[in-house]
Amino acid sequence: MSSNEQNEEPKDNELPESEQADGLTAEQAVEARPYDEVEVWKKSKNTLFSVLGIIALGVAISTFYKNSKQDEATERSLRFVNASVGEVGSEEKFLSFAEDYDDTLGGVAQYRAASIQYGEGRFSESADSFLVAAGRLSGDPLQGRAKIGHAVSLLKDGKKEDGVSALSAVSHDSTLLQIDRFEARYLLGVHALGEKDTDTFEAQRKALGENENAADYLSRLVEFERLHSLYAQALSLPDINLAKGAEYLSKQRKRKGVQETESGLLYEVIKDGNGSLPIETDEVEVHYHGTLIDGEVFDSSRDRGEPAKFRVNQVIAGWTEALQLMKVGSKWKLFIPANLAYGKNGNNSIGPNETLTFEVELLGITPPIVEPELPDLNESEPIPAIFPEASGDSNNSSASEKSDVKTVKVQGSPKDNNVSE
Repeated sequence: MSSNEQNEEPKDNELPESEQADGLTAEQAVEARPYDEVEVWKKSKNTLFSVLGIIALGVAISTFYKNSKQDEATERSLRFVNASVGEVGSEEKFLSFAEDYDDTLGGVAQYRAASIQYGEGRFSESADSFLVAAGRLSGDPLQGRAKIGHAVSLLKDGKKEDGVSALSAVSHDSTLLQIDRFEARYLLGVHALGEKDTDTFEAQRKALGENENAADYLSRLVEFERLHSLYAQALSLPDINLAKGAEYLSKQRKRKGVQETESGLLYEVIKDGNGSLPIETDEVEVHYHGTLIDGEVFDSSRDRGEPAKFRVNQVIAGWTEALQLMKVGSKWKLFIPANLAYGKNGNNSIGPNETLTFEVELLGITPPIVEPELPDLNESEPIPAIFPEASGDSNNSSASEKSDVKTVKVQGSPKDNNVSE
C-alpha cells in the first residue's frame, strides 16, 4: 500500500515536495508583511492628485473655450444687430462687420451694404459689393439674390453686356434656387423689351412657359409687355394727336364758310345774333356741345339740359377769343387747335394735344350785380327816435291824446337805437 501511495501522481495544483520553491510559503509571507492602508495611500495619493488635477485642468480649459466661443458669438450677433438698427441700417457698420468676419454672416453683412449702395444709386459700388457677397454666400440661399443684385447693378451702371451675361449665368446655374433662375429670365425678358430685342424676349418667354412653376414670372412678363406697349403709345400720343389735329384743321379750313383768326382759331357761323358783344370780364350764359375730331362727345350742356354760366376770361383761350366776336343770339361752330385748348397736358377725357370741336350758342350776358352803397354812419344825419306822450290815466285818455308824440334826436342807426318806453 505504501508503494501505491508512492506511485500516486501529484494533484494538478500541487508541486511535488522535491519541487517546492525555496523561501517563504504564502502563509509565511502574509504573516511576515501585513497590508498597510496608510502606507498604500501615501504611495498612491500623489498619482491620484496628479490625475485629478489633469482632469480638472481639462474641464477648466474646455469650459473657458466654450465660454469664449459663446462670448464671441454673442458679441458677433450684437454687432450685426447694431448695424441693422434703423430703416435701412448702416453701410459702414455692415462693411466693417464683413471685413472682420469672413464667413456666411459676413457675406450677409456685405449683401446688406450692397443693398444700401444700390438704393442710393451708387451702382458701380453695389455691383462690386454684391459680387463679394455672392462669393461668401456659397451654398447659402441668399447667394442667388446677391448674383442677381450684381447683374442688375451692372445694367444700371450702363454695363449692359456684362449685366446680361451675369443674368444669363444665373438663369443656367442649377446650384441656385429655382425662383432665382426664373427671376433672371424675367429680367432678361424685360431688358430685351427695352432694347427692342424681340428674339431674346420670345426666347425668355418660351423658357418660362415650359416650366409650370414659373407661371407667376411668365404672367408678370406678359403683363409688362402690355404695359410697355401702352407706355410707348403714351409717349408718342402727343405727336400723334398733333398730327391728326393738323390734318383735321386743314380739311376744315378748305370748307366754304369757315373763317380763321390770326391765332389759328377756325369758326363757322351757323346763326348770327343781333345782341350785344360780351367783353372779357362779362359773365355769359351759353349752350355748347363739345366733341373730339373722331366725333366722340366729351362734354355737352345740351345733353345735360341746362346752360352754363361763366366769365369770358375763365375758359380756354379759343373760347375767350370766340365769345368776344359773337353777338348774343349767335350760334357758331368752333374748331380749336390744341394750343388754344388744353395743350400737351390734356384734361380728363381730353388727351394731350387734342384738337376740339364745339357748337356754341350765346344765350345772353348776365347783368353785373350792382352793390348798393351803404351810408357812412359817422357822417349821416341823426335819425329821430319817437316816443309816446306820457299821460296820467291811460284808461281815460282819448285816441287823440294817445296819438300825441314827441320827437327826440338820438345819434346812431335805427338798429342801434331800438328804444322802447
